[in-house]
Formats: sequence, structure tokens, C-alpha cells
Amino acid sequence: MLRAIKRVYFLAMSFPQTSKTLIFRVVTEGNERDWHQFLSDYWLPVCRFAQQRAKLGIEDAEDVASETFEAILRNQLLQRWVVDRSSKLRTLLCTVVRHILGNRARVQKGRQRLLAENAAELLARADLPTIKAMDEPAEYVDEFYAAWVEGILLQAVEALMTEYHQTGKGDYFRVLHGRVCEQMTNPQIAKALGIKKTDAENYYKAARKRLAAKLRELVDEHNQRYCQPQEADDEFNSEWGRIGQYLKDHGGLEQAITKVYESTAPVEVAQRQNLAVTATLRRLTQVLPRVSDRPAE
Repeated sequence: MLRAIKRVYFLAMSFPQTSKTLIFRVVTEGNERDWHQFLSDYWLPVCRFAQQRAKLGIEDAEDVASETFEAILRNQLLQRWVVDRSSKLRTLLCTVVRHILGNRARVQKGRQRLLAENAAELLARADLPTIKAMDEPAEYVDEFYAAWVEGILLQAVEALMTEYHQTGKGDYFRVLHGRVCEQMTNPQIAKALGIKKTDAENYYKAARKRLAAKLRELVDEHNQRYCQPQEADDEFNSEWGRIGQYLKDHGGLEQAITKVYESTAPVEVAQRQNLAVTATLRRLTQVLPRVSDRPAE
């Protein structure tokens, strides 16, 4: 697979002299590990955005996500984005998802046979927008951003669970999960776990503080994967400030997480993500040899 990916992303154009961000490595080296990280970082927001925009079930949303990353590969959009970063990567993804959803809507109106007969040509259409043309309405960009934040919040909760169980502090996480995700009271949690009410409160305060720190760590790690070192501080401060405003608008960290867990859809997407990403990588492996001879634009 790696050799095939490298053939696809052999570039006829000159890239700016930069350090190797994740996307730069995906474009120039194309190893499977980096592709897996890229898909994992954006799988949930792509699925959630598709679900919310088109009221899709989880399996259909996963199909849209798979088609989205395939279209990005076929149309070499990441190559264009590395050269001309006039829009955010999330805007690029948002735009491609909307094109995929538009194609699906037309199919549902009677174009099923046409799609079946011309699937490859439709996926490789040249009318996907150029990077400079990606100026999505704020409504869509905000929805995609909200889906991305959902994913980061879920990752923070899961990472905290792993950390506490590995360090023998499972009850700290159980208290937090009970309060935030299951809307239980301290007395209910204390009784369920067989601990004192004061311990339940102390565990919650400690876990809440650590959750906020874990969220910050994950945002920082994500930021470092996608931007240049000289841009990292400014990009992180901007991203962290925007997340802070999002949390404020949604009642704070606990309430934002509660709202995510009130809807089972993002949780189920996250639970299915590893298998879905692996299946999509397998699909891209099948596509790559057919794309490899296509000249770079």
C-alpha cells in the first residue's frame, strides 16, 4: 500500500520549505499511519456533519465519510491545500461533504442508474471547488466546527477514562461519568459505588479539573499535527479561545459534554470509528492504483 500511495502523491509541483506537518507527510509520503491519523482526526466531525445536514443514519453517514476521503484523494485536494492554505482544512472537508451530500440527493431523485454506470467518473469530477473557491457559508462552517468539538470532547472523556483506570483511580472517572454523562446526584453515585458522599464530591472536583487539562492537551496535540512550529502558539491560542467561547455558549464544559451524551449518535459513531476507518483505508488502497497515473494539476 505504501508504495502505491507514494506513487499517487509524487508531486510535479514545488512545495514551500516547511517542516513536515501531518498533512504535508500525507501528501508527500503517504504512509498508512499518517492516513489513519488524518481519518481518525476528522472521521467523527465528517459523520456528524453529514448526519445533521441530511438527517442520515449512522451507516449512511459513514458511507458519506468514506466517499468524502476518497474524493479528496481522487481530486488531490490535500496537495492543493498544502500549496495554498487560503482556507482552513475544516472548510475544505466541509465543502467536500456538502458536494457528496448534493450528489446523494440527486441520486435519490432518480439518478441511481446513472451513478451506478458512471460511479468512477462522478467521484473524479473536475467540478469540485478549487481551494480559493472554498468560501462556505458561516452556517455550514459553524456546524462542522461544532461536530469537530463534539469529537474532541468525546476523546477527552475516553482518554480520561483510560488514564484513571491505568492509575487505579477508576472511581474518579465513574463519579465524573455519573454526574456529567448520566445526570446522577452525588448521593446516588456514592451509594452506587459504596463510597462516602464527601469522597464522591472530592473525586468529582479532581476529575473535572483533570478533564479540562486533558481537553487542552488534546487540542494542543491536534494543533501541532496540522500547523507549522512557528505558527503553533498563535494557532493554539486562537483555537483554544474559540473552544472556550463554544463551551461558554453551551453552558460550560460539563453541560457541553452532557449534550453530546444526550444524543447517542456521536457516541455510537465514535464507538464504530476504528472499524470504519480501517475499512475506508482498505477502500482507498483499492482506489490508489487506478489514480496513480492521473497527472497532478
